[in-house]
Formats: sequence, structure tokens, C-alpha cells
Amino acid sequence: MRKVELLSPAGNYETMVGAFNAGADAVYLGGQGFGARAFADNFSNEEVIQAIKYAHMHGKKIYLTVNTLLKENEIPEFKAFFAPFAEAGLDGAIIQDFGVFRIIRENFPSVELHVSTQMTITGKGGANLLMDLGAKRVVPARELSLQEIEDIHNNCKFQNGESVEIEAFIHGAMCYCYSGACLFSSMVGERSGNRGRCAQPCRLPYKNGKRECYPLSLKDMCMVDRIPELIEAGIDSFKIEGRMKKPEYAAGVTSIYRKYIDKYYELAENDKEFKKGKIKLEASSEDKRLLSFLYLRSEIGEGYYFRHNSPDMVTIDNPAYNGSDDNVLSDIRNRYLTGEKKVKISASGKFKIGQPAEFKLAIFDNTRPDNNIQITAFSDNVQEAVKKPMTEDDINKQLSKFGNTFFELRDITLEMDEKGIFIPNKSLNELRRDACDKLEKAIEEFASNNVQDNFYSNENTGYFNKALSGIEEDKPDFSVTVMDSKQLKATADHIRKSDKRYRIYVDSRILFNDSDLLKDIPQNACVYVALPYVLRNETFIDGHSEIGDILEKTSEYNLKGILVRNLEELFVIKKAGYKGDVIPDYGLYMWNHEAFSLYNELFKEHKLSGFNLPLELNIHEMGEFLDALYNNFDADAKSKLPEAGIMVYGRVPMMISAGCIKNTLESCTGKRGKITEYGETNIVDRTGRVLPVTYDCRHCSNIIWNSVPVSLFKKTKKLIAFAHKYNVVYRIDFTTESEKEVSEILKAYGVILCDNKDTGKMKYDELLSTKEYTAGHFERSAD
Repeated sequence: MRKVELLSPAGNYETMVGAFNAGADAVYLGGQGFGARAFADNFSNEEVIQAIKYAHMHGKKIYLTVNTLLKENEIPEFKAFFAPFAEAGLDGAIIQDFGVFRIIRENFPSVELHVSTQMTITGKGGANLLMDLGAKRVVPARELSLQEIEDIHNNCKFQNGESVEIEAFIHGAMCYCYSGACLFSSMVGERSGNRGRCAQPCRLPYKNGKRECYPLSLKDMCMVDRIPELIEAGIDSFKIEGRMKKPEYAAGVTSIYRKYIDKYYELAENDKEFKKGKIKLEASSEDKRLLSFLYLRSEIGEGYYFRHNSPDMVTIDNPAYNGSDDNVLSDIRNRYLTGEKKVKISASGKFKIGQPAEFKLAIFDNTRPDNNIQITAFSDNVQEAVKKPMTEDDINKQLSKFGNTFFELRDITLEMDEKGIFIPNKSLNELRRDACDKLEKAIEEFASNNVQDNFYSNENTGYFNKALSGIEEDKPDFSVTVMDSKQLKATADHIRKSDKRYRIYVDSRILFNDSDLLKDIPQNACVYVALPYVLRNETFIDGHSEIGDILEKTSEYNLKGILVRNLEELFVIKKAGYKGDVIPDYGLYMWNHEAFSLYNELFKEHKLSGFNLPLELNIHEMGEFLDALYNNFDADAKSKLPEAGIMVYGRVPMMISAGCIKNTLESCTGKRGKITEYGETNIVDRTGRVLPVTYDCRHCSNIIWNSVPVSLFKKTKKLIAFAHKYNVVYRIDFTTESEKEVSEILKAYGVILCDNKDTGKMKYDELLSTKEYTAGHFERSAD
């Protein structure tokens, strides 16, 4: 029977050892960079290598978190950072950035590629795309139901018929936003969650009306009573959250889950009539009490596995942790945080006169996956004793000295020539050391040979040229994103009076509600459909069918292309054989040229006519990325570079959430899954800033926008120079703006950025200055 892996967090070396002592099968940890917990203790480079070796000696695994986004100038540093760990036998890397994914795949093929929850995989489509690129394991978005996870397990299979591995969280803190889609800390606190420095604004109080509460603070997850259901859904690895928590937390939580995982398999293996759904387990009150004292918040829940959202999931009044119990912590420390354990081995020696001395070592523990490993070491020929023969005690004394090794000798047997033998102590010591070295190497070889082939083969070449074929040289001056019909109408009215070229990204909702407006778009504009921020197949909506309907609409109205916002949508588009333009939005992160190259593999069958620069890179970092991108092309190909969209105006979507603020603080509309207009509410932070919230009842999701839009009208000289150097299109995003505001902003930016004369520029500069705004990350780093 396939057994689930228990995966525990480790913020430092002591925590790792304690987690293994408590029953973890694997540990995930971070080094001194490129991980999503920059404020954890983390491991030194030497400690990571030692951790890998220690884990392999005990039949365990180490996964390194390199789940942050990589800037262009960090690529050489990352390769140098990662290489020693790959050489040491690192089992897997947990990855968010497409560039990091490609670097590891191309340069360190022995390391398994595990897709972080930061990649926001929401279904079988995204999982299949990443499998094709070489991923062995996916960590889906925490928002998925158990049914959606089972759908990935059943529909994502390698060539040998085995399913992609699924790693899922079972215990610990929960983010309010889809991981990887959160820009809240970055935009408000200048600490990017995508760089491992989240300031946790979701744990702060907000007002909705007069009431102050904690509407973004989800209860911690505790799934100890649901182990049978999670195993039977096809989850391969149970992940405990908490790399920033104390060693007692990791060891204590691991020990409880180890107990009930083992109990499940014991019941399943002893039940001759076992079938799915038959076994039920509930943790004892004492074990639940222990968990409650290990840094859980004041209330706990079961996450999203059995519900889409609910006010019951939120710690409205108190997001603080329960107090810990010193007696509990002391007991855990005494039981599990007792230092490194030794590998138990058996030994046997053979000493026959005139023959080389033999010393065999074998792993003693039959619960280990490598318990059949045994080695034999040989030394000099055994001599006949001239004077006093050596006794068994004499030989045991030298061969039993395993103190500074990974091994603990449990028993030893010796076969000695009856005539009496002699062998120098030096030779016996060398024999023992040689045997230890051989056993270590055999265990490491077992670990490396136990890595399953992911069936990826890089047979595709020339991705840049394939993706670039047929790109139009005549690019628009502006791309404009609209969310509702009034904004579309105001945009179309402005374009009719303009001599500039426009692309309009029309929210897909407009295709269903007001499609007649698409018949009245001016000739100097082309229309693309902006797909939903998140796509899922749920009980109340079939997201894949929805994209199919949208593709039919694009054909019906002869629309130019699609703005794609997640990997699930890209899968549906590819499967449908869509022939129009495909442009990835800024949420499909391209921070470096390696990421661009990997996206080209996904887009190789389509016409990639552009992409959008991320919202967290400053202008210097964007330039470094585009310079590196240009270096991949010869002079003729550079003119065909896909255009890069840069936001010059628009509110940043700081959180995209399956949770619903309206449902939590007001009431549900009851229109889940239906085609309706977006709704609006807001929350107010401690400084009095109003954060608009768009609730999308069709997909039952929320978008929390920044309190003020990005507006770069004060940076026009740098913007114009940047646009002239690179193939850049100015992008304007409308979210909560009125028709009047849409018209004013389009006029202002058209004059400021595109008119050669100064006429009117001062007027529009003054107009834009009257509105609150931020320059975002345009001149500040996202660190």
C-alpha cells in the first residue's frame, strides 16, 4: 500500500533533527537566501549539506525552499548558491519562479522539481503543464477542496501511469490570499511576500463600517481528524506549516500526526474488507489539547478542504496564538530534541590466516526503505600469531569504535582462524573506517537511485524564434484594461477622438453581460479578453467550460486575443487549439530571462505577442531583465521581440482571495456561480486608508485593491526613455473608476506620454496631482 509522506518544517538544524526524531519522513528547510521565510533562522550552507547527509543516513529526505522570485542580476548568485546542495544529493527543490525552475532543470537535473503553492496551481490544467515541463510534485493552492485535489490526482499522470505527486498542507497558519498572488505587504509595507519578507497585514485589524475586527485573519488549520479522507483523496505528502516556529512545535505536531497516520495504515492493512471511506479516525482529547498548546491560534478550522469560504473560517475577534504550556514544551524537548540519532547497524568479521581480513556492515533497522543494504570491506592479509594470539575482545575493541560516525553498532560476530591470528591495530582501524565510508556511500547511492524519472526530455529548441514568429511590428501606444461596461463605453468614446492606437483588455464578464458594446469599438483599437484572475472547477461553476464559452465569444466577435492570468487558463487555451494572440498578465511572473524562456516553452504553439512586466520590479531591474532578454536574439530577431507592457496607471490587486469580505462582515448575496456584475465594498485600515474590495459572485472570490492607484505621471521622462529603448507599451488599468475618471485619465496620459509638444501637459499634470496616488515600485526595490 502506498504510504503518505509526513513532511515537517525546520527553521534550523535542531528543529530538523527533532522533526526526524518525532517521525517525519522528510523536512523542508531554507538556506541563506531565495526562500519564502527570510526571517526564519535558516540554515548555513554547511548546515544544509550536513542536513542532506544526515537525512540520507536515516532514510529520510530534504527539500530546499527556493520559492521566491528571482531578479535578473541574482541569477549567477543563485546558481552558485544552489550547486553545492545539488552535488550533496538534495532530494527536491520547492520552487515559485519559472526562472529558478528552468535553471535547476537545465543545470541540476538530479534534483526533483517541486512546484510551490506560491505558483497558485488551482487544478489539473496547471499541474499538467508543469509536469510536461519536468515537475515531479505540485503543492496546489491551499484554497482547493478535497474534491479538486482528487481531480488532480486522477487526471495528472506520467507516461508510466503514476500520478503526479501532490503535497498539501494539513496543519498550521493559513494565508488569506492565494499564495503568490499577494502584493499587500509589498505595496503597503515595502516587504514583499514574493521575496520571503511578508509583514502579515492580514493579521491586522480593519474596519467595515464602525466595527473594528480581523476580517483577513484565517483560523489555523488542523486536519488530524481527517487523515483517512486526505490519504484516500490521493495526497502523497502531508505538509506541516511553520518554518518560523520553535523546535518544540515541529517535533510535537509531527509526533501527533505520525501516530494517527500509522494508525490508519495499521487499520487498513488488518482489514481484509478494506474500502475507501470505511476507516474513521478521531484524535484523542489529550492529543488535541497538546496541539492546542503548540502555537495554534485561538481558534482552529479545517481550511478550504470541505468548504469554499465561510465566516467560520475567520478569527474575527482574536487572531492571537493560544498560550503555550511549559510542561508540554519541556516534555517534547526531552522526548525528541535530544540530538542526532545514530543509524543502527550489525557487523561481522572474518579473519582467516593468509586471506584478506573481511568486515561486513548491514543496516539493522528493518523499518527503513534501505534496510537491505550491506557492504564488505577488506584489509591486509591476516597473519598467523607468532607469540600471543589476538582474542575476540582485542578485535572488538578496535572494530566497535563508531563514536564519530553516523552509526551505532548493535551487535557484532567474528569468525577467527583457530590457529591464532595477528593483525595490526592500525589495519583494523583502517578496515573499520573503510567499511563506514562504503556504507555511507551505499546509503547515498540508494537515495540518489531512488529518484523517479520525471519523463521530461528537452527535445524542443529555438523557443524564442518559435514564439516570436508572426509578431506584428505595429504595436499599440496604450493597453487599457476595463472591468465594466461603463468603463468600456468611456474608453471607446475617447479612442474615437484620438489619433493613437489602443488595445483594450475587456473583462470577460462584459462578453456575457454587454457583448453588443463590442460591435462599436473604433478602428484604431483592437480588443482582447481579460480572463478571470483565478480559474477553478468547482461544484457551483465549471471554469474550464467557462473559458470554452469565452473562446467561442472571441471568435463570434472577431476579437484579437486573450490576456491570460493563470496556468489553468493557459492549459484550457492550449487544449482548445486557440489561434489568436495570447498575452500573459503581470501575475504570471517574469522577473528574469530564464522565466521568459520557460514561458516560451508553454507558448510555443501560440503567438506570444506580448507580456506584462511585474509590478514589483523597479525601472532599473526591469531594464536589466529586458537587456538580458535582448541578448538572446540576433539583430534581425530583436525587431520581433514581444512587447512588454508597463503599468503607468492603475490600482494594484493586492489580494485575490477565495474568502469573501462581504460574506464575512455583511452577508452572502446568494448569487454564487451566476453571471452577475461585480459588487463593491471596502475595508479601512488603521491609518484610515480605504481599501476597495471587488467581490466576484460568479467565481466566489474577492479582489482587495490598494487604497490609491499607481500613477507615474511624475516619471514621464524616465518612462519615455524606457519605452524608446525597449519594445514597451504603456498600460492603464481601470478598476473602480467612473466614466468621467476614465475619460480624464486617458486624455491626461495620452498627452503626457505621447504628444511631442508641451501644449496641455501642465494642465493634465495638475489634474492628476489632485488625485491621491503612489509610484509603486517604479523606483524602489521589492526586497
